[in-house]
Amino acid sequence: MYVNRQDSASLSYIGFNLEKEPFDDVRVRQAVSMAIDKDQIIEGIYDGVGIPAIGPLAPNVFGYDENQSGLEYNLEEAQALLAEAGYEDGFSTTLWTNDNRERIDAATNVQEQLKHIGIDVDVQVLEWGAYLEQTANAEHDMFILGWSAVTGDADYGMYALFHSSQVGEPGNRSFIRNDELDELLDQGRRSTDETERLDFYRQAQELLVEEAPMLYIHHQQFLLGVRDEVKGLEQTPNQILLLQNVSLEQ
Repeated sequence: MYVNRQDSASLSYIGFNLEKEPFDDVRVRQAVSMAIDKDQIIEGIYDGVGIPAIGPLAPNVFGYDENQSGLEYNLEEAQALLAEAGYEDGFSTTLWTNDNRERIDAATNVQEQLKHIGIDVDVQVLEWGAYLEQTANAEHDMFILGWSAVTGDADYGMYALFHSSQVGEPGNRSFIRNDELDELLDQGRRSTDETERLDFYRQAQELLVEEAPMLYIHHQQFLLGVRDEVKGLEQTPNQILLLQNVSLEQ
């Protein structure tokens, strides 16, 4: 028996509602992002299975920028940004999740970590239908969700999450509206030149580091137990089993 480990094209994230104070201030969003040690979540909740996310795209998605550093864990800088934004003593907020054990555990971990910079988080668990409806209506402060770039392309991994035409139910539940970002995503969608597209998505990822509409947690890895006599079994990054080359070795 061995374990087949497949990197996915998915993302788990905590989104901020840019239409609500204090998350309408980019410094607050950056501070929260820098105050979370993602390794704690991956090791403690996902048993070390997963890749820390620096942005919305997994490494195996076309358009991923390997030179992007993201917002790194730095409590001192997070506290300085909060003070600069006028929240030296922190603030109170809510973090929504649906009834999913791993997401609830991630939410409570974030709740504990944010205490270190004076942010008091009330974790609220919502029924799935109400969760989707209310986050689509911008009723939340922070929320946990996931997304998968099932096509393996940056357009699917970024357009719905960040384009202003997609706010609410289509996928942009952080309600980010940025003309420069819209133009980059539009150009990436229109262009047929791979080099051009890579540059558009590189610029878009750089802009998202600054705008920090969400805290990127991790890219999932799929684990599958396989008996030793099973040969040639593969999984795709969206968890589809490829069986055409499978054989049994007696």
